Parts: sequence; C-alpha cells; structure tokens
Amino acid sequence: MAYSSSRTPPLAALRAFEAVARLGSLSRAAAELSVTKSAVSHQLRSLEADLGVSLLRRGGTTRRAQPTEAGAELLVSVQQALTLLSAACGNIRAAGRQRFRLNVSVNPSLAALWLAPRIGRFIEAHPDIDVQVYLHPSQDPAWNEQDLDLAFLHQRKNGPHQPQPSDIWLMTESVVPVCSPTLIEPGMRDDPSVFARHRWLEEKHVASPETSWRTWHERMGLPEADWQPPLVLSGLSTVVSAAVAGVGIALGRMPLVDEEIARGRLVPLVPRLRLPGSWGYVIRMRPNRPHDAALPALVEFLLDEAAAPA
Repeated sequence: MAYSSSRTPPLAALRAFEAVARLGSLSRAAAELSVTKSAVSHQLRSLEADLGVSLLRRGGTTRRAQPTEAGAELLVSVQQALTLLSAACGNIRAAGRQRFRLNVSVNPSLAALWLAPRIGRFIEAHPDIDVQVYLHPSQDPAWNEQDLDLAFLHQRKNGPHQPQPSDIWLMTESVVPVCSPTLIEPGMRDDPSVFARHRWLEEKHVASPETSWRTWHERMGLPEADWQPPLVLSGLSTVVSAAVAGVGIALGRMPLVDEEIARGRLVPLVPRLRLPGSWGYVIRMRPNRPHDAALPALVEFLLDEAAAPA
C-alpha cells in the first residue's frame, strides 16, 4: 500500500509505540492502554511498515524493548505531541465545566467555630463551587454590597429580629461548662464544687441568661461565698481560645464547641446540668435569586452537618 510522505500515522499506533518504548514491554503497554498484547504488536508492525523503518529492538537477547536510533528520534516528538494534546484537552474540559460562586454571611463565632471546617469539607466534595465567607457582627448582613446568596442569622423567640416564612431552621443551642482536659482531672469533672477552685470565663452575650455565671452559680447550688466575678470576653471564639489554653472554665454553646470537644481540646463538665440556649440559627436565602445547582447543594450539606450527632 502506498502512503503519502506527509501523512501522519494513526494516533493509536503512535500511542502504542510511545508506551512500549517508555515501559520496555508489550505486556505493560497493553495493560496501560487497556488493550491486548496482540493489538499493541499489530499497531507497532503497522507503524513500522508505514514509516519504512524499524523503531524498536525487541526479542532475541534483548530483554527490554529499546528504541532504535530512528525510534529514539520519533519518541521525543511523539511524547511532546501527546503532552500538548493532553494539556489542550484538559483546558477545553475546564473551560466547558460550569463554575459557581456563592457568597455567604455569618457572625464571627459561628464562622470560626462551626462553619470554617465544614466549608472546607464542602469545597472538597464540590470542587466546581467557590464559597466566599463574609462576617456580620449584627443581624444586618450586607445583602446588596456583598452580593450575598445566603446568610446565617442568630435568632431567639420574641427577639428583635423576627423570622421570615422562608427561613430554614438550622440548629438550636445548648450551654454546658467546658474546660481544657489539663485543668480538671477526670474524676472531678462531674462535681459542681470544683467550680469554686477555678477562674470563670464568660462571653459578653445579650439576653442570654444561660451564658451568665450568675445563672450557673445558682443552678449548681454554690454558696454565695464562692461567687467570683467572671473574666468577661467578647465573642465565643475568644472565650473558647482562653478555655483551650487552660485559663479557666467557660460556658460553651453547643454545637459551636462540638469540634473542640471532638478533638479533645475541651471537655464538658457536669453535662447533666446542661441548659437549653435562648438562641438558634436559621438560614436565610436572598429573595428572587436565580436558580442553579450550587445553593441547594450547600443548604443540603449544612442541614446534614447540623443534624449529625455531636
């Protein structure tokens, strides 16, 4: 059969040649290309017949297939061409794959203690969705300025910010004392009397009697002589950091402190005295937002995380 001198041999034959030259074996090349050994051998014979030269030394005393001088020259060009083709195909796939961007807003404590590790897991599971997290210290997310898709709102019954019919309930809180495991030995962690021997850490939190040490002092039946002014800190994440460092006993809001407990950096004390929280969290989505697959995926993921056992 006559071939034009400018005709490029079939890509399958060139790939078979490159695999055998690189791996040194027809069997290994066949396994890599997911074809039979006889198919690789046929591709090589056809390629050598097409080019009119021997490309590989194989058989006889040669244990490993090795390129001839002409084969070595061809191998360099074939490998460069295959690399370019692979890169070009990858770029086309990436350009054709739709990417999504979600902007969410959350208060600092929920962001640092609960959302941050979960957003990492979400992005790993959804590499085509980018998430930008903004912080709002109040209940007034910057919906327009930050082009928000979703906000987490901290709400309580009869609170200043009323729920909307479209809000999605995420989770409730409960409060339990927590401390570093190095601060109080295991045998004493269920004894309320141990509280009188350590500093109290208190979060500055509005309208939340369950986060006040005055409430817990009375709940544990400690004598008035054991009362001590707590060290008041702004923000639960600051309180948790101080507790992890062994500064004292904090009133932890679960599930925000669940990650620290799971890691063994905090331990709960007298869990039987846990108090329900005044506040809970809702997810509020931007009204009239265009529909796509990204936001429902994030909301479903967050609801699953909130429902998971501590």
